Amino acid sequence: MADQDVAARARQLHGDILVFDGHNDTPVERTHRGEAPFAWQQRDPSLHMDLPRMREGGFDGGWFIVGNGPTADVWTTIQRTLAQIESAPADLRLALTEGDVRAAHRDGQVAVVMAIEGAARWLDGQLDRVHLYHRLGVRLLGITHGEGGDESGMLQGSAALFGGCTAEERVAARQSAQGLTDFGRQVLAISNELGIVTALAHINDRAYYEVLEQSSLPVVMSHTAVFALGGHWRCLTDDQLRALADAGGVMGIAFMPSFIDPTAPSLDRLVDHIAYVAELVGVEHVGIGSDYDGMGAIVPVPGDISRLPDITVALMQRGFSDDEIEKIWGGNFLRVMAAADAVR
Repeated sequence: MADQDVAARARQLHGDILVFDGHNDTPVERTHRGEAPFAWQQRDPSLHMDLPRMREGGFDGGWFIVGNGPTADVWTTIQRTLAQIESAPADLRLALTEGDVRAAHRDGQVAVVMAIEGAARWLDGQLDRVHLYHRLGVRLLGITHGEGGDESGMLQGSAALFGGCTAEERVAARQSAQGLTDFGRQVLAISNELGIVTALAHINDRAYYEVLEQSSLPVVMSHTAVFALGGHWRCLTDDQLRALADAGGVMGIAFMPSFIDPTAPSLDRLVDHIAYVAELVGVEHVGIGSDYDGMGAIVPVPGDISRLPDITVALMQRGFSDDEIEKIWGGNFLRVMAAADAVR
C-alpha cells in the first residue's frame, strides 16, 4: 500500500477509535496563569491544547490534572474545571468511570477524568482527604510530583531525581532511596478500596517497586518513556517495564523531547519508544501520556494536540495493526480504569 494510502487509512482510523491521553496539565496550568473562568473553547496558541484543537486532533478524553501544587490551587482548579464542563455540555463530560468515557465518545463529547499528582501537597497528612477528593470526582492519584522525605505527610521517604543519568547511577540511587512511608502505604490502600487509579510518575525507584508489590489494582506510569532509549531519571528501565507489565499496568509515552531523545527528538523516535515497550512486554502495556501544558515553553513531540493523528499515521506505517493502535490510544488505560471501577 502506498504511503499516502496508509496515511489516509490511518487518519480515518484515528477518527473512529477512542483517543484517551494518560496525562495533561491544562487545568492546573490555566489556574497558574490566573485564567478565571476557564476558556477552553477559545483557541490559545500559547497552550498545547484547547477545545478547537482537541477536535482537530481527534482527542476524546484523558486524565486531566487538577492539582500538582498547594492545596488551595487544587480547590480552585477543581471548581473551575467543573464550571468549564457545565458551561459546555455539548462538548465536555465529567467522566467518573470507564463507561462514562465510552459514553462520552459515543455522544461526541470530550471525557474529562480529574486527576491529581503530588499527593503530599494536597493531602496534607489527612487520610480523609482521599475520600473527599474521590467524592468530588478525582479518579487518579499520583503518589508524588518528585517530593519525598521524612517530613510528616510525605508518601515516599526520598525525593525522586530528575535529568539525565547512567544505568550505574540509577542502580546506586535505588539502593540508597527510601521507599513508601507508612502514610504512603495507607493512601495506596485507601485508593485501592475506593477504586482510584494510582499513578507512579515522578516516583523514586524503590517506592516504584513497593507500589507494584502492594497495590491490589493495576497502576499506571502515566507520562514517561524508555530509559534504554533516552537515559533520563524519569524513564523506565527494562526491569521496571517488566514489573509493571507483570502487575497488569500501563505506561504512557510522554511527548517531552528530553525523554524521547536528548539530541534529536522526533516523531519517529517517539514511535521507537512505543515499539520498544510493545516488543519487550506486549502492546497491552503501552499508551500515550502526552504531558501537554506541563512543559512550559518546550515544544512537545509531535506538536500541539491537533497533531495527534500524525502519531496514528506513524504507528500504522511502522506496522502496528488497527487493534494494536486502538489499545495504544486508550484501550489499555481504559482497561486499568475498568479494573478500578470494579471495586466500587
